[in-house]
Amino acid sequence: MTNNLLLRDVIEPGIVCLTFNRPEKLNALSTPMIQALEEQLDSIARDSAVRVVILTGAGDRAFVAGADIGEYRGNRAEAFAAYQFESRRVFDKLEALRQPTIAAVRGYALGGGFELALCCDLIIGAQSSRFGLPEGLLGLSPGGGGTQRLTRAVGRAMASDIMLAARRITGERAYQIGLSIELPSDEALMETAIVRAQAMLKVAPLAQAEMKRLIRQGFDAPLPVAQSFEQEVLLRLYSTQDGQEGIAAFLDKRQPEFKGR
Repeated sequence: MTNNLLLRDVIEPGIVCLTFNRPEKLNALSTPMIQALEEQLDSIARDSAVRVVILTGAGDRAFVAGADIGEYRGNRAEAFAAYQFESRRVFDKLEALRQPTIAAVRGYALGGGFELALCCDLIIGAQSSRFGLPEGLLGLSPGGGGTQRLTRAVGRAMASDIMLAARRITGERAYQIGLSIELPSDEALMETAIVRAQAMLKVAPLAQAEMKRLIRQGFDAPLPVAQSFEQEVLLRLYSTQDGQEGIAAFLDKRQPEFKGR
């Protein structure tokens, strides 16, 4: 049953799609689903043939509509804490994945579902998409990085408005504030995500992984420190096989053949 909670499909060579598959529960996160996600992330991290990962939800009503609140009932503090720590660890693993990740969102992305999307490098929200962190309505707060990643993504004022009023924002609003990079129709969502993924296949994988790390880590560092990180990366990439192949291909007026080395 666990294997069916998260479907893995190869869209084309280099592009993998992970689909959260509990449409009858709006793809709500559960302990087995978190475990299935970790298994797939570990597999993808070891697979150099996977260049880009798209995450989406089954059905037309939700990406992931938060956690399965049924697991919270009964003041089971130890189990609740274990779930939160496990979720955070897996979400961090998603964010740290060396391959670029795209959240293709249709319908609800609430609570942990929104936090999952925020761990991805790009969010594409269809016209039906709805984003929010409504944990305050349960007397709780986000626990999977939502307060921190959303603030970094859209700024303190916008994040405060979304969280402190448990506000849901539309796909159009997400696009307007730069949270989502496109606003396709629901029907065009996956095609739009695939086009973005195809463009990423042209970039050297080592360079992509390093730029991902610089974007995430450099954001919180003082500018001179972040610039030093950047130059260290550039000098290291210059001496790689991919770095020399890219330079040679440019000068030879041909397409480079990157090997990830």
